[in-house]
Amino acid sequence: MMAECDFYMTLFDDFIKTRNDENDKILWKMYKILDLMKATNEKDPNGFMENGLRMIMLLFNKFEIGSCDLGSHDLLETLPDKKEELILILKEEFT
Repeated sequence: MMAECDFYMTLFDDFIKTRNDENDKILWKMYKILDLMKATNEKDPNGFMENGLRMIMLLFNKFEIGSCDLGSHDLLETLPDKKEELILILKEEFT
């Protein structure tokens, strides 16, 4: 059986790939419900199936993908001078 954490990670990653396209989102929802049914069984004492279905429906009905979800930069791969600049900006913002 698939680990719950792995399911949620792929759920969100695949949702991002729809890029807010309504047709892709509908297909995503149907495939993820099928994936959830395959990953769980009728004896689900932890509520994985119920929680997974809630997450699918929440993303499908309420969540809009923003530009920060579509592209990001890994801080570990950033040049040292850019890291210092970013750290200063973050310190100013959050202190």
